[in-house]
Amino acid sequence: MSIKDQFLSTAINALLTYKSRPSAIRSMLARRHYTRAQAPTRERVTVAVIQMRIELLDDSVRFAAKYYDLLRRAVEQGAQVVVFPEYAWLPILGLLPPVRELAQKGVTLEGAVNELAPDGGLTIEGVFKTIAPAVKRIFETTAAELAARFGVYLMPGSALKTDGAGHLFNTAYLYGPDGALIGTQPKLHPTSMEVDWMSCGNALDVWTLPFAKIAAPVCMDFTYWETTRVATLRGAEILLDMSADATADQPHLAARGDESRIQESYAYSTRAYCVSKLFGLNFCGPSHIAAPLGLCSDSMTYLAKAQTPDQEEIIVAELDLARLREFCAAHPRDWNYALYAKYLPSVYEAHRSQATSRT
Repeated sequence: MSIKDQFLSTAINALLTYKSRPSAIRSMLARRHYTRAQAPTRERVTVAVIQMRIELLDDSVRFAAKYYDLLRRAVEQGAQVVVFPEYAWLPILGLLPPVRELAQKGVTLEGAVNELAPDGGLTIEGVFKTIAPAVKRIFETTAAELAARFGVYLMPGSALKTDGAGHLFNTAYLYGPDGALIGTQPKLHPTSMEVDWMSCGNALDVWTLPFAKIAAPVCMDFTYWETTRVATLRGAEILLDMSADATADQPHLAARGDESRIQESYAYSTRAYCVSKLFGLNFCGPSHIAAPLGLCSDSMTYLAKAQTPDQEEIIVAELDLARLREFCAAHPRDWNYALYAKYLPSVYEAHRSQATSRT
């Protein structure tokens, strides 16, 4: 690295450290008004999904203020669990002045990286690793403060997270009404946009909360039936999904997600979409809250659905947990355990070996 590059790197890190100060976030949030959510019961819980517009912001206080405004509106509508979308951290990219300038030009994400490093020395992974520490400070401070002040279970969406070896993960967070982190869930299946920079998780958590068991597979994870089956066999009754998808407004493509999976493995589900045209991404909705067909009626799976695919919205629905448990008990699955023992996991291992030999 040249002296010029070292100086630039030091300056950027100093700027990001200053603009991501947790103290600034806490100071601003301490001056706001809060209405505390009621605690969920074992029988019922009210869930809100935030269809959030992604726009670049130039400091952490503005990011936290946006979260506050959306969360306040959700709690005022009775929400006890609130779900934000995948890639909810993207506004934090605005802390990098060159990124804001490139966004105004309307270039694509790949084009932005090329302009930042025309010699090919920078990648999307490199940009993400640069800003990851700031994302962590801003995202975690904002979520913990707001969950505690509003008294809600908060899934603030997904954010960048690194491990000790520097691998990047697209990770969902869940906070409790005391502001404590309940757990994180790294995305298990990358999209084509993520495969070059994202490391995949290899464990699916199910969290036992006072009112229900919850899992949070992320976006593409619902394309594979195995994810939902594992979660529900381990007792998950609510699947808090979030997504960033350019095809969500095309029903035949969007239907590959949670609303199909919960017909096979009974649970309530959410899908919180972000909406944005930054860098040509064209992320869209509509977001929804869903139930298995037959739980509420034979013709309805959506308990709530955003009215638009490209506007910021908040949707809310009450989940009847007692009814879900009765429904599952009345519709038991017939399992052929001998069949599964015969072929699994050997069939996956055989497929993995074939796929590896082709690369």
